[in-house]
Amino acid sequence: MAQAEREQLSVVMFPWLAHGHITPYLELARRLTSADRRAAGDNIDVTVHLVSTLVNLSAIARHQTSRIRFVELHLPAPPDLPPKLHTTKHLPARLMPALKRACDLAAPRFGALLDELRPDLLLFDFLYPWAPLEAAARGVPAVHLSNCSAAATSFFVHCLGSACAGRAFPFQGVGLGSAEEEAKYTSMFAVRDHPDALVPERDRLLLSLARSSCFVAIKTCADIERPYMGYLSELLDGKEIVPVGPLLVDDSDAGGAGAGTSPESDRVTRWLDAQSPASVVLVSVGSEYFMSEQQLARMARGLELSGERFLWVVRFPKGPEDGDDAARALPRGFAPAPRRGLVVEGWGPQRRVLAHPACSAFLSHCGWSSVLESLAAGVPIVALPLHIDQPLGANLAAELGAAVRMPQERFGEFRAEDVARAVRGAMRGEESRALRRRAAELREVVARNDADGAQVDALVQRMARLCGKGQQRVAVPN
Repeated sequence: MAQAEREQLSVVMFPWLAHGHITPYLELARRLTSADRRAAGDNIDVTVHLVSTLVNLSAIARHQTSRIRFVELHLPAPPDLPPKLHTTKHLPARLMPALKRACDLAAPRFGALLDELRPDLLLFDFLYPWAPLEAAARGVPAVHLSNCSAAATSFFVHCLGSACAGRAFPFQGVGLGSAEEEAKYTSMFAVRDHPDALVPERDRLLLSLARSSCFVAIKTCADIERPYMGYLSELLDGKEIVPVGPLLVDDSDAGGAGAGTSPESDRVTRWLDAQSPASVVLVSVGSEYFMSEQQLARMARGLELSGERFLWVVRFPKGPEDGDDAARALPRGFAPAPRRGLVVEGWGPQRRVLAHPACSAFLSHCGWSSVLESLAAGVPIVALPLHIDQPLGANLAAELGAAVRMPQERFGEFRAEDVARAVRGAMRGEESRALRRRAAELREVVARNDADGAQVDALVQRMARLCGKGQQRVAVPN
């Protein structure tokens, strides 16, 4: 009897050298290569080669499988950027330009890896606009896979591109006000160039999107971001925007080896189990942001003034140069009673906390992954964006009705009284009830999108067509 011949699709993934970028790429790799997807009947088997530096690959080594293989990229190592700093984790802010330059200089080495691996397709991150050129030189199509929301991506393309100069972002609920305010914000981090930069900073995203073959893939839910996906496609001259779902990751995979079963994680769970339902606010501002002493003091005071129970995940720099004004310890005299608050240093099982019945709200920086995790848990957000795309994530969550924005005097500045007021509003009263109702509705939307294997199947089909594959061929046994 004739049987369908299974085609092989080899994909190289090249995420930026940050944990928050590598994790979604790895989660997509799992879904692309899963036994369930292979049994779905599309006759395409996917193998993934994930490329990164040794320091990053060592942290995720246990996730390597026969279908997900890790490939080391060697970067140039000047004296101030040893191999242990070939990652954004604990990288002093002053060395970020040096890391980007080292990656740019590694383009020929990346090309050599493509020669060795001979993939059918490349999935690449926005900080590598040269990667699709290396792929094209070898006849390999390349697709940009974005870890940012469609709202944030379209905002930056709007502000950085020349076609929309002088015009405010058309989605007022997500934008930052006038065209002048939005241009000023964008220039804070997207325009400044290091003297030795090989790629102008403001061009990285625009070039990556422009060089993406036929379509752009985004970690998002179409049911939430359809208008922004449509606008981004318009800005990119009709290029298709393909959502791949929220790519939610289990806590056991999100915090490094053994994170899901660590003593600290168990301590968090025991503390939550002792709290009443809907009585705790989770506080976290991301894995790579260090609060200043003033910010830390105001946050601590605000949590005390709120009168609410809290679980605060706080991070301090490991080295003397990891942020000139970064706090090195909790404020003197800040010691919450065990039943009133729990402080966890370094890493906390965020998804597990958000899913716990005791968790009632999430005071968050509104990084896109954290927004999606909060929505997936049906937990309202107290939004305190601090840099990069976070104001857009905060505004989007507020526009969806699942977040309240905390007032800020200037960007990154807030008062303890506003922390207290915002936390109480999200935990109690009519505002809290409205936020909870909407968060519960969105929980179903995000869960449906995360469980929708059709999105990954559709991505596989699109990638296969780019490579001239995906035709159902029939093989006749001898």
